[in-house]
Amino acid sequence: MEIEDEKLTFYYNGNQDLESFQILQTALDIRGYYLVEFYNEFLIDIYMLLDDPESKHIAIDWDNTISADQDFFKNLIKQFQSAGYKPFVCTLRAPDRENIEEIRSILEKTNIAIYLTDGNPKREYMKELGVNVHLWIDDFYPGVCRETSSLLTRNSIE
Repeated sequence: MEIEDEKLTFYYNGNQDLESFQILQTALDIRGYYLVEFYNEFLIDIYMLLDDPESKHIAIDWDNTISADQDFFKNLIKQFQSAGYKPFVCTLRAPDRENIEEIRSILEKTNIAIYLTDGNPKREYMKELGVNVHLWIDDFYPGVCRETSSLLTRNSIE
């Protein structure tokens, strides 16, 4: 289900000088979405958590993130790719054919990887695969990492 008229609110409390942030800021401005730098779980729709500033990998959640505005995220993925980043989908969904086919059918022209963690914390899952992530874009930060993770503290979520 795609949200047409609702304005999403994004949270980011990282280095605003990074190229990845500039790409996000431009995309948000064009779409008219909100960006906040203070943590308020009742206001925020999508979190942008800076993890490894040296990495080029950007993990984007599917449910209630890409699915909330497919056109916005398809364009954002293309912008990241044009700037040399490697965006991919990372979702808590089970790794079955139906889930993969659903996501691929919508993102077919973006040619990005899809990781299904089967409910496991995404950050740990990707680290086990040897992938350090630059930026996590997700509506549910507990799905990215455990509540005690330093990633949350570094992004001013306490």
